[in-house]
Parts: sequence; C-alpha cells; structure tokens
Amino acid sequence: MKKARSNNISRARMLAIVAAVAAISACGGGGDGGGAPAFPILPIAEPAPPPPAPAPVSDSSGPCFNEADFREGTVVEFEAAKPGTDPATPSFRRKAVTEGREAFGGANPIAVNVGSESITYPAFQQITVKKEYKDLVNGSFLLYGKSATYKNTIDPTFAPSLPPGYPLVNVSTVSQVFTPPFAFPVDMTPGQVVSQQSTVAKTPVLNGSSGTTVSLPASGELTYHGREQLDTPLGTFNTCKLSLKITVGASVITKEATREFWLAAEGPYRGQLLKGGDTKTSMVVTKMTYSPK
Repeated sequence: MKKARSNNISRARMLAIVAAVAAISACGGGGDGGGAPAFPILPIAEPAPPPPAPAPVSDSSGPCFNEADFREGTVVEFEAAKPGTDPATPSFRRKAVTEGREAFGGANPIAVNVGSESITYPAFQQITVKKEYKDLVNGSFLLYGKSATYKNTIDPTFAPSLPPGYPLVNVSTVSQVFTPPFAFPVDMTPGQVVSQQSTVAKTPVLNGSSGTTVSLPASGELTYHGREQLDTPLGTFNTCKLSLKITVGASVITKEATREFWLAAEGPYRGQLLKGGDTKTSMVVTKMTYSPK
C-alpha cells in the first residue's frame, strides 16, 4: 500500500516537473536565452498613420512659359494700351513670328522676328527686320540678344545725283550679343531671385563689313513675385508676375532697365504677355491673336 502511494507521489512530482519545464520553455527559457518559444510572439499592432494632406495648388512660374513659343511657325500678334486710355487707339503693336535656328553670336539659337516693316520714300525704300534670339534648354530659357537690320534701296532714277560708285543698295545691321547668354529657370517659386553675369557686345555691320565692337559687362536679375489675378479687356486671368533687371556698364557709368511682365498661367493665351512695361508705366493687352505650333 505504501509502495503504491509512493509511486503515485513520484508520478505526480514527475508530472509537475514536466509541466514546469514546458512552461519555462514556452516563455523562452530561464535567463540564459536557451529554448525556443512554443508559439511566435506577435508584435503589437500600431494605429495606421493619417492620410497625407492634399497637395496645395501649384503657384510656380512653370505654367506661365509655353513651349510652343519656341517652335517654328508660332505667331502671336497683339495690341496694347496704357490703363485708362481708349482701347480703340492702342499705343503699342507687336507681331512675333518664331523662325528656325540661326547663327548668332557664335551659337545657333532660335530666331524670333519681332518686327518687319517696309517704308517707301520718294528717293528710296527702307525695309526693317528686328529679331530676338532665345532658346529653351533643360528647363531654362536662354536670352542670346537681338539684332536690327535695315535695307535701303535707292531709286535708280536718282543715281546720277550720287557720287560715282555709290551703291544703290545698302544693308546695315546692329547686333547686341550676350556672352554667355542669360539663362533663367522656367520653374521658379514666389519670391525667388536668380542673378546672372554676362558681357554684352554691340557690333555694327555695313554691307558685310564689321565696324568696331564695343563690349561692356552686363548683369541680369529675374524675380518671380508670384501669382496675380489680372483683369484685362481680353478677360480675367491667373498670371505670373515677373521682373527682369538688366544692368550694363561698369563703375559709375552704368545703364539699368527694369521691366515687369504679367504672363498668362492658363487659358488660350497661356505663356503670353498680358501686361508689361517699366516699373512706372505698364501697358495692358487689348487684342491678341495667338497661333501656337
């Protein structure tokens, strides 16, 4: 009887020890890192992060530059008048035609014909062509300079009154070249100012013969002021306001000019000038025909 009771006690102790060992193993061992847990320990779930706030409406200057203006065949023609004056009598007209690439200042930029006219006088005819040179490269627009060409053709009936050998056709060109060209980013943030250093060279050419070139240091500073709503005779537009200051010269002999621009950020005239001028007087566009390519 005692032996049976003893066996029962020993068996009970053995079961208790086995249960204790199993419990320790399930908890990862007793301080020595031994043993593997019977069940994987799951991490405590963290609350999901809140959804991101909606992105603000872009107010960069990027949309106010139209890539079509750098494509050959794009034409923009407009009339402008000073605020408060009769829109029917505009004080400024301009027609710009984007042409192909043209050699200018040792480069091959895009030529834009910004003024062609022909005037006939009693003794001769004069044809004037004014061009600006620009480009769009890697997110920046480049300003290479400008030129004006004058072709004068004398009426042959006046030849006897001219000195012997005097040409009946005279072609003169004056060019202004920025080296290096001014390069400003298309995509700017409100308040951003970008400054560039360059040299401007002015060269006259008469019938293929170059005159003396005059070179002066030059600097350009483009400021993006931000978006503005602009009311014009063409309608109300969301625009980018920018100002460009060009300084030419050195020391105390300098010439400085600042121009302000309001460019359309959207609509059928996107990228086009709707208002512009110096800091004292600006003109507002009253009529526009825009044919992008």
